[in-house]
Amino acid sequence: MAPLGLRHVDKLPPFNPRPVEMQVLCLGLSRTATMSLWLALKKLGYTAYHFMEVGQPENIRDGHLFCWREALEAKLLGKGRPYGREEFDKILGQYSAVTDAPNACFADELLEAYPNAKVILSVRDPDKWVASMESSYYSILGWASFTALAFFDKTLGTERAVFELILRQWTDGDIYNRHKLREGYIHHNQHIRDIVPKDNLFEFQLEDMKGWGPLCEFLEKDVPDEPYPRINEGGNAAKIHVFLFWRQLFRLVGRWLRIPLAVGGLAWGLRWMQRRGMLEMVRKRLIA
Repeated sequence: MAPLGLRHVDKLPPFNPRPVEMQVLCLGLSRTATMSLWLALKKLGYTAYHFMEVGQPENIRDGHLFCWREALEAKLLGKGRPYGREEFDKILGQYSAVTDAPNACFADELLEAYPNAKVILSVRDPDKWVASMESSYYSILGWASFTALAFFDKTLGTERAVFELILRQWTDGDIYNRHKLREGYIHHNQHIRDIVPKDNLFEFQLEDMKGWGPLCEFLEKDVPDEPYPRINEGGNAAKIHVFLFWRQLFRLVGRWLRIPLAVGGLAWGLRWMQRRGMLEMVRKRLIA
């Protein structure tokens, strides 16, 4: 039996030493082209972590989604021991760069854990950012079916909790207050500027990111001979989670159907045996 109070992250084996060094911390909030940046970093040779990485088979096996919920609850609600270098290494040990939430929610902790990493801050107009959040986070949380099925499915319930915890941090606890959300966005960006040395910080406006040049210069990488990636615009984030939602729904329904299908199959098999006199033969052998 697991010791009382054992966290999910405590079940994961440690990386000692880390397989790769953490080299880049992208601390811009979601909806600031974090997925495009994720792909760009991969093109430049980094092993990058975006929220979508929780769906990788090995990360599903290790329960990354449950770890992030645990980490957010410790930070925001005081539930359990806060995550530090040891815990982040267990989740991010195979990665050399991070982007997007939930990582961006742990800017201070990641900067303390990986002081030698370069830092990137992606920003955009605050009002456009809030509008983009409407078509992603709030759109996803507004699905009635998501709310209902999250009650029955542990994975969907945890995913919803992670979204709400992220918004709790960015809105100071008032997750559906768009004014607080806008203020939280501005505060986060300024906080990064205040705590990261200027010579170790590359900040770019989403609208001004036209190509590879400035990013590659900051990271001291050669410019790839291909266009800078641009994906996940507008409501595409919600579309991605629609796919994940339906995949989990089919798995959930499959689990619900196992018992009735098994009972139905057993009943059909017994009826088939009865018609052929096989049940009577079995009964006679049992009482012989």
